[in-house]
Amino acid sequence: MSKSLQDQLLALGVADKKKVRQAKHEKRVASREVTGPGIQESLRETQQKVREEKRARDQALATEREAKRLKAEKLSQVRDMVKSSKVERGIESERVDFRFPYGKKIRPFPVSAEVRDRLSRGLLGLIEVDGAIFVVPRETLEKCLERLAGQNIFSHLATLEEQDADYPPIPDDLDW
Repeated sequence: MSKSLQDQLLALGVADKKKVRQAKHEKRVASREVTGPGIQESLRETQQKVREEKRARDQALATEREAKRLKAEKLSQVRDMVKSSKVERGIESERVDFRFPYGKKIRPFPVSAEVRDRLSRGLLGLIEVDGAIFVVPRETLEKCLERLAGQNIFSHLATLEEQDADYPPIPDDLDW
């Protein structure tokens, strides 16, 4: 068997045992050295990334909470406006149906004849808040819809009819 280079150099006397041990030690230390970033540096980088991701998540949650709070606040304001300015539907025994489109169906809504006339002329409107439909003046309904822009809420408002001052009103019992 052939001897290793190290053994051959020792036999020739070119190297001594102390130098051989030192060379082995240096070789072993060199193989342990990490060529990339140190452990501390990579740990700091990882921690910084985690902090930034957490900050971004917290900011997104805060934005979402704020949007929900504003939506609830606007809905509460609309509730207050509707309850303070709602128009009574009239005496129950004198109510007639006012029909309006509700989704894909035509829905009857019993109101007095006067309220039905004002609804059809666009002076009053309908708005649904918390599952109940209320009759409110046109101005209030427009303010409510302005506040609830972008939210899905039912409302009905006929186009405003302008009355001609030159013509007298046409009686209901007139036959042509």
